Amino acid sequence: MGDDLFQFPITGWEIKTEPVDGSLSVRFPFLSHEQQKLAEADPGRPYVMQTEQARELRDALSRAIERLEDQELATPVVAETYKRFLIY
Repeated sequence: MGDDLFQFPITGWEIKTEPVDGSLSVRFPFLSHEQQKLAEADPGRPYVMQTEQARELRDALSRAIERLEDQELATPVVAETYKRFLIY
């Protein structure tokens, strides 16, 4: 796995709906460096998508999670040497 996947770990998310426009706004606060505290997380930019795009994103995330879970079941893990998450 490349290091670039963990350069900006997200600390949460904010989702707002715009019923009039039929769109959603998603924001992902993130850490931009290793010494940054959770309370100092960058709030991130709001990303706007239509309902169908949100469904496609949901489905894509579900497929990716399934692949990860299938891989975890197939791969033996040594507890002392395996770090699942990068936490600052």
